[in-house]
Amino acid sequence: MFKQAMRHWEKLTCVTFMEKTEEESYIVFTYRPCGCCSYVGRRGNGPQAISIGKNCDKFGIVVHELGHVIGFWHEHTRPDRDDHVTIIRDNIQPGQEYNFLKMEPGEVNSLGEPYDFDSIMHYARNTFSRGMFLDTILPSRDENGIRPAIGQRTRLSKGDITQARKLYRCPGRSVYCV
Repeated sequence: MFKQAMRHWEKLTCVTFMEKTEEESYIVFTYRPCGCCSYVGRRGNGPQAISIGKNCDKFGIVVHELGHVIGFWHEHTRPDRDDHVTIIRDNIQPGQEYNFLKMEPGEVNSLGEPYDFDSIMHYARNTFSRGMFLDTILPSRDENGIRPAIGQRTRLSKGDITQARKLYRCPGRSVYCV
């Protein structure tokens, strides 16, 4: 499933993952107390861990964590997020509030791409909720009065693909070793 997730990024963007040989920087799939997690972007030289904890060993979750490694933040933390979603702080599990902090414009660059409700990097409506049926993120209604679905973990969205292609200036290849 790790290879399937890497091939998904490769098929739709110009990022290439390859087996590690002599490279200093590479990805290590591991298990850490954080569960499903990774730092955002390449972190200096040496190994970069992607933690695949309990219930994280699913295709969409691995694609999401690889998104962090290649430089993507969570969509709902964008500086313009308040124009698109409402964070319901009272419903967030104690100790998980940091997952909903909004980034400053100088911390993240969405490369001119619009907010993407369909992004694999977007949390679901009840992520880190105090209760299964309590929303932590409520999408704004569209022009038809419908709230878009968020939090899919099945594939990269069109916006994810476009942003990755811009970030890595495709059609050139960007290589990450694992």
